[in-house]
Amino acid sequence: MQRMTDPNNTPGKAVDSLVIDRAYTEGLKEALRTVADDLATAVGANGSYIYITEENNLLNPLLAGGPVTERERALFLANPIDPETDVLAYRMMARPLTMVINDAPTDPRTAPSILTMLPVHAAVAAPVLHQKQIVGMVLVVRRTGTDPFEPQEVRLVEWFSTAIGLALENAVLYHETQNRLEESQSLHQVTMALLQKLELDEVLQIVCEAARRLTHAAGSSIALVENDLWLRIMYVTGEAPEKTGRAPIDQSLIGLAVRRGETIIENNTPWQENNPELPVSILAVPLRVQETTIGVLELVNKAQGFSADDVRLIELFADQASVAVEHARLNRQVQEMAIMEERHRLSRELHDSVNQLLYGISLYTEAANRQLDQGEIEAARRHLKNVGESAQEALKEMRMLIFELRPSVLGQMGLQAALSQRLKSVEEQVGLDIAFKWRVHASLDEPIEEALYGIAQEALNNIIKHARAQSVTLHLVQSGQSLIMRIEDNGVGFDPDHIVKGGLGLKTMRERAESLQARLEIQSQPGQGTCITVEVTI
Repeated sequence: MQRMTDPNNTPGKAVDSLVIDRAYTEGLKEALRTVADDLATAVGANGSYIYITEENNLLNPLLAGGPVTERERALFLANPIDPETDVLAYRMMARPLTMVINDAPTDPRTAPSILTMLPVHAAVAAPVLHQKQIVGMVLVVRRTGTDPFEPQEVRLVEWFSTAIGLALENAVLYHETQNRLEESQSLHQVTMALLQKLELDEVLQIVCEAARRLTHAAGSSIALVENDLWLRIMYVTGEAPEKTGRAPIDQSLIGLAVRRGETIIENNTPWQENNPELPVSILAVPLRVQETTIGVLELVNKAQGFSADDVRLIELFADQASVAVEHARLNRQVQEMAIMEERHRLSRELHDSVNQLLYGISLYTEAANRQLDQGEIEAARRHLKNVGESAQEALKEMRMLIFELRPSVLGQMGLQAALSQRLKSVEEQVGLDIAFKWRVHASLDEPIEEALYGIAQEALNNIIKHARAQSVTLHLVQSGQSLIMRIEDNGVGFDPDHIVKGGLGLKTMRERAESLQARLEIQSQPGQGTCITVEVTI
């Protein structure tokens, strides 16, 4: 059968906003079948057939009602109606009005059509409309006889077709509502997952995989703007053609999304024919934070191509993803700055303490050699004693610095284990007698553990550097809702009233205590050791 064309009358298409998917009409079938049976009885028809439009823009068989034969039902179900080869459907698509045919074998509007396949004498074909666009058709037929369809019977068919249109529209609206609910739930789940992640790599992985899942794309990648010329592809998953590394902004499709600051969508890309490795369909969405494009989320190779719904959904998702990515990136920058600051601090510590001590050892050694050359044994012995003392001080300093470079067990095992490890790894190793007591039965919040650990570490460092003590005691005791930490040594002590403001790390200790609204007390006298007490409410 040839395709029919009419230059003066182009057939319409099913409305894009209401493409009826068979999956969403299954629930209506039983109710529609009963009504279709009643319609056939009411108008004296031998069959009533219901067609709906689907994504292929054909009129596809949904159900048959009334006293149809098995052969007629099989013919109906096996033959979707193509408006380009069926004259009845062609005319209805071109002009969506009810068609009454009372002598089908001789009526020119029926050949060729579904009516020539069924043994039909008379028929009424009524369009199922939504916003003046066809979304289906109701066809009632009489096999034999000369009785024409009466006007009231035609109106009944039209009323039935209107009711079907409303029912199908409600089904689609319900489905769209369900889709929006599922989208909202999916976006909420992704948002909650992103809120729990601070590491940039984890955030990028969640964004890529969630976007791929939301759109059913075969692959996805995410690239961040490195500078005015380059993007840095940070994460790739699935069948995405991108590779991690640099991509030029001026010479790539994802770069086009950055340059334009808008979503780029390409289905059936023309260049794919010459290079099968390139994606067939692409959706690239810019990631923006406060009017600044920070990157691009790319999705590729969705079956049947990306739709306007995909664009709408992924743009909503991109708004959340952009904030999460920027937050993780800023968090990484803060961490990197903290690492740099810590490196500078350790560099200063090495220069101010260990480096000076090693320099002193070098001077004492040279002096001892000169004294030995001159036969001044006692003088050389004093210099060598100074060498030994300086070496011991350098060893203490290095032990403290090495301990600080090690991964802290505070976040892994808690405050008790972290303090115990510190005492055994540093204080005990440099020859101090240590005593550690832990009588805490409550679970401590992370900010409390961090602040107390910082105060304890500062105090212990001071003991090693300045106290010249033989023993140190560290006690943590809970009393009701109060937690008391006490650190004591039997060293040389000092006069708290004459200490340089902020010296010995006291400023840092006070700041940490203030962050907990805790009481910090420092007791010391020259020659009588030092006791530092912190009391905090838990």
